[in-house]
Amino acid sequence: MFRNLSTVGLPLSGRPSELIEMALSFGFDSMDLDLVDFQQQAKVYGAEHAQRLMVSARLSVGVFVLPVALGGDEETFAKDMAELEARLDLAQEAEATRAVATVEASSDDFAFKDNFERYRTRLQSIGELLEPRGISLGLAVNPDPVEREAKAHRFLHTLEGLLGLVAVAHQQVGVVVDPFAMHAAGEPLSMIRDIPEGKIVELRLSDAPGDVPAAELTKAQRLLPGETGTIDMVAVLKEVEEAKFDGCVTPWAARATITGRGRERIVRLAGDRLIRTWKDAGLPEVPRWFVPVMQEEAEPTIAMASPAPASADMAS
Repeated sequence: MFRNLSTVGLPLSGRPSELIEMALSFGFDSMDLDLVDFQQQAKVYGAEHAQRLMVSARLSVGVFVLPVALGGDEETFAKDMAELEARLDLAQEAEATRAVATVEASSDDFAFKDNFERYRTRLQSIGELLEPRGISLGLAVNPDPVEREAKAHRFLHTLEGLLGLVAVAHQQVGVVVDPFAMHAAGEPLSMIRDIPEGKIVELRLSDAPGDVPAAELTKAQRLLPGETGTIDMVAVLKEVEEAKFDGCVTPWAARATITGRGRERIVRLAGDRLIRTWKDAGLPEVPRWFVPVMQEEAEPTIAMASPAPASADMAS
């Protein structure tokens, strides 16, 4: 497993060089790729130039959002699919091997059974493009109860439901494990260990307020990992290790819960808490050429370490 910084998971903005510096400074091994932006940059400057900062920083790609509206109408889906192959070629060139997409929690036009079949056939078509490029797709759910009630027909909003879809989808399709969504749905963490090996694409770590009933949680209440201890991060890491997960662990929080803290402090808190959780869970640390030395409430300093072998740039 390795620690991943996402500017979607932690709503952040800034120049790529600034974000990469923070990722390095606060113990992250990878960053998400904005595939559409990367495509635009590659058209102007070439793919090698577009990814030069990540390469020079020795950061790998965590995940990228699949640029396809899985639940969109036929015209929108067809348009996205027409552009997908070229975009996946670029993802492959950037050594991006993990894509993610969110399943809609409800639908006005399709009852559950019909929607399930629609997603299955669409995922089959997408999987056929992913497979030759060695890319896996992780499906995530939206746990917000408002989203389930927004339309006429409910669809998937639990890990159990996702696993049912994945079981009949293309082999390149797996799940995003989101303990916040599991907590909101009343699902035990022990479910994680039973996920088939290789089917977890990403782990998203968040915390939840302790004074809100789980069933009433909304996505706007998603907290930085380690805020309250309501969701046991150490237990989560041990469960995904039991499931033989070897992908990226990404901190997630709602914009409303981190506003006012400052960009650098947010990344520092997330990175420091992940490092502590890593140690408490007994996970191995791989030596880095750029090593963070920090305490959660102290200003960080950076120590330079000897370069690690190329094969050790990413924790496994």
